[in-house]
Amino acid sequence: MTMKEKALAEIKAAWQRTEKYNLEFGMVCYEWRGKFKAQGFRKEGDGVCAILDKLRIPRSTAYFWMNKYEVSIGARTARPQKQTPEAPLPWTPDNEKRANRSDPIGSLDGYKDLAKKMLEAGYCELLRKKAADQSHLWAAKDWVKLRLDLGDAL
Repeated sequence: MTMKEKALAEIKAAWQRTEKYNLEFGMVCYEWRGKFKAQGFRKEGDGVCAILDKLRIPRSTAYFWMNKYEVSIGARTARPQKQTPEAPLPWTPDNEKRANRSDPIGSLDGYKDLAKKMLEAGYCELLRKKAADQSHLWAAKDWVKLRLDLGDAL
C-alpha cells in the first residue's frame, strides 16, 4: 500500500467517524499534511488537498478541523472571539453625536421669523438669477409674508 493510498484510507475512515466536536478527523489530516510536507509533495495533485478532493470532503471543513486540532495541542493560538457590542443606550440630548443639533425654537413665532428670513433669501436669489418677473416675485413674497403674519399659512 502506497503512502497516498494509506493516507486516503485513514482520512476517509476519520471523516466517516467525525461528529460535531470531534478532533480525530483534524488530527488525522494534520498528521498526513505533515507527512506529505516532509516527503516534499509540492506539485498539483499530491498531498492532503488531492485526497480531500478525491473523497469529496470540503477543504474548508478539513482545514477548520485541522485548525481546531492545532489549537487543542497548542501548536497554534486560538483566534480571539468577536466582541458583541453592548445594546445601544436610548437617545437623550446628552448622548447626541451630531454636532449640528441645536435647541428647538421655543414658539411658533420663532419658526415664522425663520421662514420669513428663508423667504427673503430665496426671493433675493431668484431676483439675482432673474428666474421670474420681478413684480411677480415681489407679489409672491408679500403674499407668503401676509399668510405667515395672519397665521393661516400653517
